[in-house]
Amino acid sequence: MSSDDDQPIVMDLYVGFNFRNQIVVCVDLHDYDEPEYNCSTAAVVDIDDARVMAQNNKVDYRRLPIFIGECMEGWSEITNATFTQVEDCFKEITECLLDEGCRFKIVRNYGKGGHTCMTP
Repeated sequence: MSSDDDQPIVMDLYVGFNFRNQIVVCVDLHDYDEPEYNCSTAAVVDIDDARVMAQNNKVDYRRLPIFIGECMEGWSEITNATFTQVEDCFKEITECLLDEGCRFKIVRNYGKGGHTCMTP
């Protein structure tokens, strides 16, 4: 999911794997005019919990990002989403992960002056 990509600041939401094969739900903010303000907020899911979630939902672990995307399909119907809508989708995904019993840690990369793309 992405905000309006015709604007000078864009917020993108991704679900995928990191180099440790952990599920990561990440919001990246890209400021094309002032890239020093770029930042990200990610929920890194405990791998054992994610494996249990995959098993409980009868989904191959490698397909979990696709499964999560399919569960959030309604959000894909939004054209030129606002930052708030992208953040709300991130929050819904993390709430669903908690409902599934998944623990995760929030990892942030800050922009200039401690700029963050989501309210802590």
